[in-house]
Amino acid sequence: MSSVLIVEDQAPIARLLQTWAEAEGMAATVAASAEQGLLLAAERAPAVALCDIRLPGGRDGFWLVEQLRVLRPETAVVMTTGLNDFDTAVTGLRMGVTDYIVKPYTREQIKEGLKRALTEHELRRAALPAPDAPEAGELASRVKAALVAVLRAQEGPAVSHAQRVSDLSVRLATALGLSPADVSRVEHTALLCDVERLDIHTLGRKALHLGEASAIAVAVQERFNGSGFPLGLRGEAIPLGARIVGVADAFEELVMGAGPRFDPADAVVALCQGRADQFDPAVLEALRQVQQTFQSTAA
Repeated sequence: MSSVLIVEDQAPIARLLQTWAEAEGMAATVAASAEQGLLLAAERAPAVALCDIRLPGGRDGFWLVEQLRVLRPETAVVMTTGLNDFDTAVTGLRMGVTDYIVKPYTREQIKEGLKRALTEHELRRAALPAPDAPEAGELASRVKAALVAVLRAQEGPAVSHAQRVSDLSVRLATALGLSPADVSRVEHTALLCDVERLDIHTLGRKALHLGEASAIAVAVQERFNGSGFPLGLRGEAIPLGARIVGVADAFEELVMGAGPRFDPADAVVALCQGRADQFDPAVLEALRQVQQTFQSTAA
């Protein structure tokens, strides 16, 4: 069964498009923003993306087209818009958009657009090298690339902050002896925590791989002594990935946050002594070891 990713922020229109697509025998998934659409496409390659140009948040449909050209070159894109503008249409066609449909559109127009896009998808897929059997590592890399692209679309220092927290989280997870798959999941959790425009609960229900990370991300602000939120979880009731990212995020806040900045070694002392009851002792010990290793290497 061919799949279509519908990227439309107006829920009634999205539901209508989903109904029409499913009536044509397609499996339809809906995203409410370009960023959500990209993350969903990273997990499962849609044959077609049916995308509005104007979308909420920082990025529009054209941004999504650019990302899909790299991440999912086999996906054919149909743009929908309320702007009957020649220059806009030309821009889309130059970017490789298969079709351009102006609102208000009819069911027949959408049907024909999807039909043309499926033909284009088959041509694109035939032109690509034959894929090897999919591997978990490949999926993890693609999801990470999509998360980083979404972060780069945000304003401010979100990208550098997320990358530092992610890098430290990976080092902590590795020091704790987690499996490569679990280390990857922790990395995605750290990146996902900074994707501020996404509703991670909604996304998690749609994207299995990110769903695991989103379930952990919800618990990053929990504290080992039960003083955190949103549920006040305590001790090992907090997912290990959340305990790891929580320590990495707290360390980053002390070293690079808006308040008085600590030297990295002093930040470790502050967490291990002044706030030790808030964090998993094993993760704090891993932080101490990682920081010692970094200092030894730097020396």
